[in-house]
Amino acid sequence: MAGHGIPTTVDDVTADWLTVSLRDAGALGDGTVASFSSELIGQGVGLMGILHRLRPNYDGEPGPETVVLKTPVEHEMTRFVARTFQFYGKEVEFYRTAAARSPLATPRCLASAHDPETDDFVLLLEDLGDAEVHSQLDGCPVEVAETAVRAIAGHHAEFWESPLFTDELSWVPFGWDPPMPQGVQQGVSTAWEPFLALFGDRVDGRIRAIGERFPLVVEEMMTFPERQTTLAHGDFRLDNLFFRPGPEVVAIDWQICVRTVGAYDLGYFLSQSLTTEDRRAHEERLLEAYRDTLADSGIDYPVNQLLEDYRRTALFCLCYPIQAGGSVELVNDRAVELVGQMLDRVVAAIHDLDAGELLP
Repeated sequence: MAGHGIPTTVDDVTADWLTVSLRDAGALGDGTVASFSSELIGQGVGLMGILHRLRPNYDGEPGPETVVLKTPVEHEMTRFVARTFQFYGKEVEFYRTAAARSPLATPRCLASAHDPETDDFVLLLEDLGDAEVHSQLDGCPVEVAETAVRAIAGHHAEFWESPLFTDELSWVPFGWDPPMPQGVQQGVSTAWEPFLALFGDRVDGRIRAIGERFPLVVEEMMTFPERQTTLAHGDFRLDNLFFRPGPEVVAIDWQICVRTVGAYDLGYFLSQSLTTEDRRAHEERLLEAYRDTLADSGIDYPVNQLLEDYRRTALFCLCYPIQAGGSVELVNDRAVELVGQMLDRVVAAIHDLDAGELLP
């Protein structure tokens, strides 16, 4: 365990730490954690953190049967990316200040800590193992996609031009605030050649030209100074979503959250979590579902603005597979296949939407 007391690996976790954490969260009464077992989960699903399912054994009154531990990755380049974009600190702050305000469900946070000097962090979360999941590799079923779109629209409505951004949520940066554009610029530049070495056979000439120009114009692409903004999830994709009866959508991995246009989450989700065929067939209806849900809260996102922001987002989201494919440790074949699918789908969306014409 690091000197600041934050367990940064599962080996750092002790029964005493679990006992105190669960008691402080109100999830454990007079009982104590005598021991626990751990199981690595989520390999190839999440790319920026390590997840373990912990199964405590209790003396006396029991607490949760299982909980999920999230700790930093060990891969040096991935840690650099996380530090550059302040991922770990933002996720801890989200659970502390924003999660309870959102109509979009999140796992209950039982413990959290972040050291800004070392960028070490830990999250102890409710286990969502009983919820339904869908594989992003297979693509999001259309009816599930509409549920997810309406859920993120409800979340956006809650934080739309919120005065909380000057108060409790002042830690949330605009998507174009430093170091975000500079980090994306450096990340894409660094990742471009390694990305091409892995996925170059899936990139046509038009996309190569966009990728090569990308670092020169990324700040302009990320900036929406005259648009109304909200709290965007930032990594709103199928592998980060769980589904419960209701239907209820539960979103995890809030480390990329930023203040930007609502179309950011929408464009990322539709362009990379649906199969290309389903996006093409149902894109218009899903965009309408998003606008209608905002309208239910009295918010008008003019259709011409939504479509332009959506196209710009699809273009910008090319940076995700580039950076994941060229600078993040892909731990297994699923992770490699996931990045490949994300790439194929966003390339198709860029072409379908003629989004390349929006490149500054």
